[in-house]
Amino acid sequence: YGSNATSVPPPLQIISAKAVKSESHLLLERSKAAGFSGRATGVMATFFNPFDNKKKQAEKKVQPTLVAEGEERAVLIEFANCLSVPLAIPSCQVEFKASDSDRIKAPPLSFVVPAKATNFAVHFPFFVLDTSTEDDGGKKSSSKTEVEDEGEEEAVVIDVFEVIGLRATCLNRSFFIPIGSSESQEKPKDDATESLEKQVPDAASVYQKSNHNKPKKKEEQTRPAFEAVPSQPHLHVSFTTSQTPIEDGTTVPVHLSDGEIFTIPSFRLQNDFGPSGMGVMERLQIVGVGLPGMPEEILYDTDEMAAAQEEEEMTDSDDEEDESTGFEELMEADGLPPLKMKAICEGLSLTNINDKSKATGSTVMFQVAATHDMGNQLANGGNVRIRFRYRGRSPNPATEIWRKREVSLRIIRVKGPRISSLTFRSDLSWGSSYSELCQSLAKQKVQREQVVTLESAAPGNIETTPAPASEYAEETEAKIEDSVLKRVGLDMGVHVSGNDVVVLMAVANETNSTIILSNRKGLVGGFEGSPMPTVRVTSGVSVKIPVVIPRIERIADDDTVADIATELVARTALQWETEAMDEDGNKNEEARNRQRRQGRVRIPSRCLREIIAEHQSFAARICKPPVSIKVSVTGKNTGLGPEKQLVVSPGTPLDAHVEMETADWVPQEIMANCAVTVEFCCARKGDTMGRDHGARPYIWCGQVMRKMGAKDTDKHHCARIAFMESGTFVVSACAHVCNKNGTGTEETWWAPQAENVQVSLPTPSA
Repeated sequence: YGSNATSVPPPLQIISAKAVKSESHLLLERSKAAGFSGRATGVMATFFNPFDNKKKQAEKKVQPTLVAEGEERAVLIEFANCLSVPLAIPSCQVEFKASDSDRIKAPPLSFVVPAKATNFAVHFPFFVLDTSTEDDGGKKSSSKTEVEDEGEEEAVVIDVFEVIGLRATCLNRSFFIPIGSSESQEKPKDDATESLEKQVPDAASVYQKSNHNKPKKKEEQTRPAFEAVPSQPHLHVSFTTSQTPIEDGTTVPVHLSDGEIFTIPSFRLQNDFGPSGMGVMERLQIVGVGLPGMPEEILYDTDEMAAAQEEEEMTDSDDEEDESTGFEELMEADGLPPLKMKAICEGLSLTNINDKSKATGSTVMFQVAATHDMGNQLANGGNVRIRFRYRGRSPNPATEIWRKREVSLRIIRVKGPRISSLTFRSDLSWGSSYSELCQSLAKQKVQREQVVTLESAAPGNIETTPAPASEYAEETEAKIEDSVLKRVGLDMGVHVSGNDVVVLMAVANETNSTIILSNRKGLVGGFEGSPMPTVRVTSGVSVKIPVVIPRIERIADDDTVADIATELVARTALQWETEAMDEDGNKNEEARNRQRRQGRVRIPSRCLREIIAEHQSFAARICKPPVSIKVSVTGKNTGLGPEKQLVVSPGTPLDAHVEMETADWVPQEIMANCAVTVEFCCARKGDTMGRDHGARPYIWCGQVMRKMGAKDTDKHHCARIAFMESGTFVVSACAHVCNKNGTGTEETWWAPQAENVQVSLPTPSA
């Protein structure tokens, strides 16, 4: 064909070329090492040049793809066939621009391009040999670019190579098909062409063609560029119960209820070391991704753990228990994100992961805790990921190469135990005779009102109406705020002025298994004589547990008004755990080793605050009382019974004493505006209905009631009582607190302990 045969273009044309993106867990990420201010890529820029060529700026935007030595990568090239018949390519090989091209191994491929094809894609695999074991000095003889950053003593070495074209064989000829226009620019011009260009003068003017006839400029092809980095590790993540690694896209379901702590099955971490066997892991990070309120949270880092071990010794088992307790109590606070994650990394270390003799690797376990008001606060639909971020050897001190592998979690909200109701009991024990005393007090009030009615109806008595409230009282009432410190004598109710209050807490078990309730701070419920360390609740059952709660201080330690809702929630919170039972309902060792649900159950804080805001008398039921009352009974010719009760014969008089004191937290201006009346009361034990037996079983001598002012120094009162019938009686006293600005409301506070009196006839002597 002569010399013109070489100028005939090949029938095969390259449309585009790009690097094939590898799987997500094999992608390499470059980051800057700590302590290096320069760019890790080695590219330096002193200032912005606005007159620089746009073409050069576009070339700089093409970032090289990181390739680990010893790992296979691929280049995707799309071809076009100019012939009307299929074109057979018996051999086609990728060529790279590199001085040491022997390190890059790319096998030739054979394929057939369909007739008139415009986008026939072919994947060309290649890999870079790992030369770290070939040279004793550890130096690589490849095309590297050395760039020395300002202020850095060591040079940053970059091993970059690019695809320049293909060497194809077809139609019994060998063609080199370049990629991009760099090849034509690098081809030198002959002498005839240069002399011809010199003889042609420059044009005086150029005729502007119309835009529709103007040929479109072909987009310049970009050459795929790669950067070789040392061999990197491959992390395999699997469950401890399976040897199969978890694939990308696998989702682990997490069933969570409000306040539950879910323990995810343990994961096994193993290092594959890569095809070359030189991929040693140098750092590992475990990151929680997608948690509400915190996009990323580092749960574990080998570098931080190593630094902590150098500074202090390993913590003992007590510290680990305190840490786990703190993780659970952290979810008790309000206003926190609805989810919290924790990594339990006992025995996890890089030494175990990089040990080739151990096929088991290292294990790690995760816990996901939900707040008690999680509800529907998961904005991303409950999708959370556990990211294992790790790196191997770096190509230079200024660069770190990272990889990651992720495990997806799907948070599914389910039902769990809950506190359905809370009922206050004014009596502190089941045998306190509180009901009998209240019945007797109501009877005394009726008799007292009858006497007042008879006296007012007598001739000569004029019925008086209550005087209107003074202006000072109205001003004082307007100044009273809805605070627990100022609500004294404003809430109608009968209470016990003790340091503790008894509540009946109803816990409903809405899970599918039996749960065990416990309390780390003490007992779940019960009384002094019958404690309840744990409570077993079967599925679908609601139980009422008597709980003794210390009354809440109205002034906190920081001299501020106490938060009643927070204190009550903390004092009634309980732990729960599902009972270990097999399918037949039997307890055995295998059932104990199974995964069990656990968590904390408490009163919903938001619901409790709404109740407190709507019912302002809630403070009187749970907070410290405004007054304290102490009752005692003394007399002559008395004895002590088996339960330290007084034993007297009928007709023997006894002296009842009562002492009343005002609490320190009550403001003086509030107490000065209140009226306090102390009243004695007696009742027969067992007479819960308050029946009238005809004759009075006892007689009071003296004043049963006495008003005490805020300025009274003597707040002691005494009265005498004599019993006419045999039986067991209780003698107590109460204080009626009434605010002068109130509308007839009255708070009644009983003494916490009543005196028992046994009245019996004397036994005749023999």
